[in-house]
Amino acid sequence: MGERILLAFYGDDFSGTTATAEALFESGVPTLIFADPPDPFLLAKHFPAVRAVGVAGLARTLPAGELAAALSPVFRAFQRLRPPVLLYKVCSTFDSSAEKGSIGRAIEIGREIFNLDFVPVLPAAPRLGRYTIFGHHFAALGEGEVYRLDRHPSISKHPVTPMRESDLRLHLARQTSLEIALINILEVNQGPARVKQLLRGLREKAIPVVLFDCIEEKHMQIICRVIWKEASSERPVFIVGSQEIGFGLGDAWKKTGMLPQADVGDMADSGPERPLLVLSGSCATVTGRQIRWAAENAFTEVPVSPEKLLDPALNAAEIERVAGGCRQAILQNRSVIAHTAAGPEDPRIVELHKVADSLSLTPDRANRVLGDALGEIALQVLGTVPLRRLVIVGGDTAGRVQQHLQVRALQVARSIGIAAPLCYLYSANPELNGLEVAFKGGQIGTTDYFGHVRSAATRGFAIEALGSYPAS
Repeated sequence: MGERILLAFYGDDFSGTTATAEALFESGVPTLIFADPPDPFLLAKHFPAVRAVGVAGLARTLPAGELAAALSPVFRAFQRLRPPVLLYKVCSTFDSSAEKGSIGRAIEIGREIFNLDFVPVLPAAPRLGRYTIFGHHFAALGEGEVYRLDRHPSISKHPVTPMRESDLRLHLARQTSLEIALINILEVNQGPARVKQLLRGLREKAIPVVLFDCIEEKHMQIICRVIWKEASSERPVFIVGSQEIGFGLGDAWKKTGMLPQADVGDMADSGPERPLLVLSGSCATVTGRQIRWAAENAFTEVPVSPEKLLDPALNAAEIERVAGGCRQAILQNRSVIAHTAAGPEDPRIVELHKVADSLSLTPDRANRVLGDALGEIALQVLGTVPLRRLVIVGGDTAGRVQQHLQVRALQVARSIGIAAPLCYLYSANPELNGLEVAFKGGQIGTTDYFGHVRSAATRGFAIEALGSYPAS
């Protein structure tokens, strides 16, 4: 295939994968996300216009010991596509640990499979309020104050992988024995020539992992320009970082004239505003604010009792109750939001932990049960009422729900702010084809995000714009 496929990327959660596709979409890069690695023949025959291919995974939720089995087949499939750049997309808050969703272990696996001497690490996402400076990582709280990771009100209290160290070199050193170097902000500010010089020196010293500072879009562009010049289909670059690498690489490709002028057509309203269904499994502060906004702006709230979902004796009845409440609201032409928590201080979280402990459920197992329950609720509602648009909230939740939706492919339909676009769904269940779905991370989006999703115009289902997915 040569270098027709410029980028292959794996997202360690489903919401982050769609965010990467959005960055590429905004940069004019024809992109499709798949649930499983696509065959090169399928791409060449059915999607000749596609230049970037993503695979949505669940690595963020997996124990470190399971990562090789999950990632190796995907990485080897990527090798057959022969892209010059391979991206392991991680959450821009970098939350991970040696035990769960280990980014360090993913680096080791990618470096070995692709036989590379260095792996650049670029987790910053300036458009989203994620910054790395002198090796320390910072994140904005919604539209508000910027916090160091270990002092962030939500990220430092993540239920599975709380970030208690802001120095990413130290954080990664707990996940891998590979030596880690830093190219700091003062060096990046000097431009591509200086970054290239430093990178050459580090490679000569055989330092395998290089972390980059980045606090502005221009830094992202400088770093991605250098990375692109290092890449080829014969010896690709394997980079670990945020979704905004899609913007940086898109800028590099535009400067070299590698992207065609895309004919995306006129934006037409997809019809009168119709009800939106939101299913949230996040306990993030930002999501809590968004839920409160929705309740004050004509959304029907259906609070979920997560402790009942964990109890096998009560699970089915709670799913039926929540699905029924959502169905009733939609039939009354009202948008509806069902949620397991409205922020990190929601008392339901305490009850959830009590029941999980009483049932000897690990946090990972409890999250899987909740995600599967929300997936079943989605199917029950979709099977009984006409619905055009669905939002799934929570990075861990999204991966479980997408399995229930039997996602085969996604194409970005419309950006909604940053990092949580609407996507057209192609499912193994043909009745779901054309559903517009957004997978939103817990810390992502403006306070009125759900309002923007409810009213956004789209062109209508158009996955064929990039090709034609085979029927079977």
